Amino acid sequence: MGPAQRRRAAARAAARFARSLLFRRARQLALYLAHGSELDTLPLLHRCHAAGKAVYVPRVLDGHRMRFERYAPGTRLRRNRYGILEPAIRGARRGPMRLDLVVVPLTAFDARGHRLGAGGGYYDRAFAGRRGSRPRLVGYAYALQQAPALPAEPWDVRLDAVVTDKTLFVFRS
Repeated sequence: MGPAQRRRAAARAAARFARSLLFRRARQLALYLAHGSELDTLPLLHRCHAAGKAVYVPRVLDGHRMRFERYAPGTRLRRNRYGILEPAIRGARRGPMRLDLVVVPLTAFDARGHRLGAGGGYYDRAFAGRRGSRPRLVGYAYALQQAPALPAEPWDVRLDAVVTDKTLFVFRS
């Protein structure tokens, strides 16, 4: 995909997600700041702030852990050791289980809610103790990232939904 196609896809995905009940019900949400070929979350971030949502972004810690820190317009960012943007100064935190919804990056997803990430296991570790339906885990991807089926390990955390530039898949309501 060229840059213009990628921008249009990100705008379509953000508009689709903002119309969803998942988005409308969430008050405290986390989303990733896109890196490399990931679907850009900037249009979604603008919609979150316009809707008055409290937004958190991941910060990578030592030991393959991450935490979620508050992000507001104007927050200074820096690149971490992986080249991913995160807040430059440590800010207000929110525990992963206290979020309503988390927008999760992925490399591929399937119709059962399985995902392949970048391989670090950060999201699987962060949400390994998740009970019930909180937080909702929503993959954010290009439609072309859908695979027929993906392998799943017992420790892999399944997604509740995936939003793409073409559709919204809900696996668990």
